[in-house]
Amino acid sequence: MKYNLKKISEYEYELDKLEGMIVKAKLIMNDKLFEGIEDDVALQLSNVCSMPGIVEPVIALPDAHVGF
Repeated sequence: MKYNLKKISEYEYELDKLEGMIVKAKLIMNDKLFEGIEDDVALQLSNVCSMPGIVEPVIALPDAHVGF
């Protein structure tokens, strides 16, 4: 799912709204860090974006990972 993210600037990736998502998500990181993130980070972002009352945008920073 990592590959549903599209690069929109030098340090910014965006996850468009998927089914059930209320808002979009952004990742702030460079290309080297992006290549190393876990595939399920995008899935976790989409889950957060689906939470009631969430405010746009949901932002993931370079230390994004799956789980707690």
